[in-house]
Amino acid sequence: MHLLLISSTLLVGAVLTSAIPTPTEDLVPRACSTNSSPAIARVEEARPVESYLPGFIVAQDAGRANKKDAFAEFSVPDGAYGCQLEAVFPIGYSIQSSGNPQVYVYSTDGPLSYSPRGIDVSWAYSPKPVSQVGTVVFSSVYDPSKQSKYDPAKVVINSFVCKPKLTFRFSIASDQTAASSVSFEQTTQAGLRLTYNC
Repeated sequence: MHLLLISSTLLVGAVLTSAIPTPTEDLVPRACSTNSSPAIARVEEARPVESYLPGFIVAQDAGRANKKDAFAEFSVPDGAYGCQLEAVFPIGYSIQSSGNPQVYVYSTDGPLSYSPRGIDVSWAYSPKPVSQVGTVVFSSVYDPSKQSKYDPAKVVINSFVCKPKLTFRFSIASDQTAASSVSFEQTTQAGLRLTYNC
């Protein structure tokens, strides 16, 4: 009888102790770090050695001719973990597109080259695609199944092991032969971003 009383007392004490809330001052909110200012560069097949082409434009003419690819390169701090590439646009943000603007995202065989003038890459002298790491259709259309009416349109492209430089090449989907294009102005509020340390 005494054993039952002692066991019951200990059990009730353990349950009550585990139900005590953790003091809120001990909790640290978890927030991601974000890099929304990638280096952006463009290369054009029709201008194979021309460098310093500005803007995010991905396009091709019919028959996959005169391709234009874009690069985005992110600097990542040492010790960062859980890097995730995203496309985020405020609802209604201006994105120009035509044809089938499905874009393939590739990892590259190296970082972008720089000179005193800026990013020094051309079609003939730029990081080559290594493997396809994502597919995206850039959009700023409100989709009630994915977001509240106050949230921006967001697409997670893929997650990666963080490295000091993460460089991606964007190209119209390789199975598309029709003339297609997509372009937008990259800002800190719209376009590509990299989150980490989430």
